[in-house]
Amino acid sequence: MKYVSTRGQAPELDFEEAMLTGLARDGGLYVPAEWPQMTREEIAALACRPYEEVAFRVMRPFVGETFGDEE
Repeated sequence: MKYVSTRGQAPELDFEEAMLTGLARDGGLYVPAEWPQMTREEIAALACRPYEEVAFRVMRPFVGETFGDEE
């Protein structure tokens, strides 16, 4: 997933670069270039699941391949 500055004048970064950079060079915040979507079925499947599993499934699209499944 790519991240862009809210001010639109900084380079597009991947998750790891955006996290390590913090604020964009133009003073904006890095946000996802495109927001991942979850279907109603995917959301319903999270009910009664352990917190760690829910967090993993929700965050996974945002971090991409930066972290392996076991990290």
